[in-house]
Amino acid sequence: MEPVRLGVIGCGVISASHLELAARSPIAEVVAVADLIEERAAERASHYNISSRYNSDEELLADERVDAVILAMPTGDRTPVAYKALQGGKHVLLEKPVAASAAEVERMMALQGHRVVGCCSSRYTFHPCAEAAAARIRSGALGRVRAARIRAVKPAPPEPLVEPPAWRQSMAQNGGGILVNWSSYDLNYMMHILDWQLRPRAVLAGWWPVAEQMSDYVAPGSDADSHYSALMLCEDDIVLTMERGEFTSGEQDQAWEVIGTDASLYMPMGQQVGRTKEVVLSRIVRGKGLVCETVSDCAEMRPTGNVVDDFARAILEGGRPRTDLEHALVLQKVTDAIYASAAAGASVEV
Repeated sequence: MEPVRLGVIGCGVISASHLELAARSPIAEVVAVADLIEERAAERASHYNISSRYNSDEELLADERVDAVILAMPTGDRTPVAYKALQGGKHVLLEKPVAASAAEVERMMALQGHRVVGCCSSRYTFHPCAEAAAARIRSGALGRVRAARIRAVKPAPPEPLVEPPAWRQSMAQNGGGILVNWSSYDLNYMMHILDWQLRPRAVLAGWWPVAEQMSDYVAPGSDADSHYSALMLCEDDIVLTMERGEFTSGEQDQAWEVIGTDASLYMPMGQQVGRTKEVVLSRIVRGKGLVCETVSDCAEMRPTGNVVDDFARAILEGGRPRTDLEHALVLQKVTDAIYASAAAGASVEV
């Protein structure tokens, strides 16, 4: 079977992850890279022995050898290129977040046709922690799910970066801040382990920019969220709470948890720093109280797959990537609703 011939558009920091994964893959081969900064494209092409480099997305998209493209740049730049790639007949793997609005995802869906489109918010779902958690939930061990909880709040490090990236907390360039940068992973992870049966109906949320005394931790002109909190009412009488914060004054706290009538499941998202690196099932036993069972020790486990192989396999086998546009639209509608609720100061429907 011939490997999928990939082009990578955007040669910034995250492109190295894609290029490393492709270099180790038996079913994917990068044949071209492109970046507006000539030196970056040249460096990536040289380091990974890639035959062609371009200085615009149009040039790479015109390369008939390229079957599919990985778009590894901020959302504001990425979405127009995604439209062009789909119109040009290419399969597309999108960095997260998938877009800046549900309307943009819906347009991609309208342009998709038979092409495969995947989203990198699925990264952490390939870790054994996610698979162990999903298996235990499918077994019925938790009983009826009542609540799901995501919380990842981190204090500001001792010193800021010398040049914080301008896109990181920019509504125009990135579609948001910490919510889209990291909670696209959080929500995708939780949806995956619950088999996409978590269906939010209404959201009440708020967000805050970086505190004034920590303003040098972000780029000048940053206008997006550094900290947000959201409460969601879901179908089947389930409540989902989500909170993420970076550059905060709070003690580090990270937890991904599902609570059911019969037991609860605590897990790390991959190998995140936190209370434990284990998937733990807890239940009440008469005469003993709370009994905790380690379901999976994730400290040394490596992911069982990756977004590049998953994308390439979907193309070759005619399947679906782990997170396709249909799933990504659900994630984006929740994101849109969180921002809409914060702007309105009231709950909104998803």
